[in-house]
Amino acid sequence: MSVTTQRPAATATAQSLTLTDLVKTYASRGREQVTAVKGINLVIEPGELVALLGPSGCGKTTTLRMIAGLETVTSGSIMIGEREVSQLPAAKRGIGVGFESYALYPPMSVRDNLLYGLKARKVKGADEMVASICDRLEMNDLLDLRPAGLSSGQKQRVALARALVRNPPVLLLDEPLSHLDASARNRVRRELKVLQREFGYTTIVVTHDQVEALSLADRLAVMEGGIVQQFGTPDEVFDDPANLFVAEFVGEPQINVMRGTARVVDGRVRVEIGSGAGYLDTVVKNVADGVRVTVGIRPQDCALSTDQTAGIAGTVAYFEHLLEFGLATSTVAGMEEGIVVQTPAAEDYGPEQKVTVTAPAERVYLFDAESGDRLR
Repeated sequence: MSVTTQRPAATATAQSLTLTDLVKTYASRGREQVTAVKGINLVIEPGELVALLGPSGCGKTTTLRMIAGLETVTSGSIMIGEREVSQLPAAKRGIGVGFESYALYPPMSVRDNLLYGLKARKVKGADEMVASICDRLEMNDLLDLRPAGLSSGQKQRVALARALVRNPPVLLLDEPLSHLDASARNRVRRELKVLQREFGYTTIVVTHDQVEALSLADRLAVMEGGIVQQFGTPDEVFDDPANLFVAEFVGEPQINVMRGTARVVDGRVRVEIGSGAGYLDTVVKNVADGVRVTVGIRPQDCALSTDQTAGIAGTVAYFEHLLEFGLATSTVAGMEEGIVVQTPAAEDYGPEQKVTVTAPAERVYLFDAESGDRLR
């Protein structure tokens, strides 16, 4: 995977955001305490866009709400620039918040909701600023409507626009595109990226959608179980996953995962797959001979051969043409699930065709069979 990003120059208002040992524990009467966020440490540079990516319940929204001041912090610190803000009320943090549920004033039109804070602060050019952002978010037709007449997707765009027009030092967006239809989502996502780069907002986006995260973010914080499992650029997270969870959560089609046995041959580690189906070479160094491991290979890194013996022998179960590429699923002796291979558009495979699956040694990932930690 290759995602080329150039971080925008930060504006005068953009500031760094530093989370240190951030913890959130919920006390429940008569029950054990639940720790939703378990000691997060992140440093986000001025003008950087970071995505908190993970499944429902991983702690990403709780983290965002603590930064915004909508949840109390159990322990740890939140720094915006040089200010410690974890004990400040939300209104004094100066953060732009784009939540769908973030209240709009019912008696006011969308235009007046967007202008309200700017007019109160006597911001020059407020009308022009609102008009420009609304035009770029495709919401000019909403400006004269009242909040009660808006759909979920429209409210989401209004919340996003209101956060943007404030030109905040830190911008927080919670699932900003989730209620938009597919076509609008793609357009608004592109425009949001352009706006963020143009104005240099320091931005955190919470999402469970990896396409959204990979396309928007300078860096990703992949979360699970209240912990940041990996923090890095999209390329780093995709190409060099820290553990099995990250490898499985990031990437489409999903990574192939299978059991294998490490074998050390002439000082090099290869991994046996299935019941005598074959082996793959690796660049892993620190694995003993005979150790059971979990193997991960991305479909994009696999290739099929009909005349090669070195690799994993299999049989094509089914083949899908998807315009720009194909997806072949090969069954392998001793494996419950097949191996999915992304093939060039010009290639074609039929059911029951005998094939060999290969992959470059540097793209074959090994993980501890118990913990899921990456083996290197």
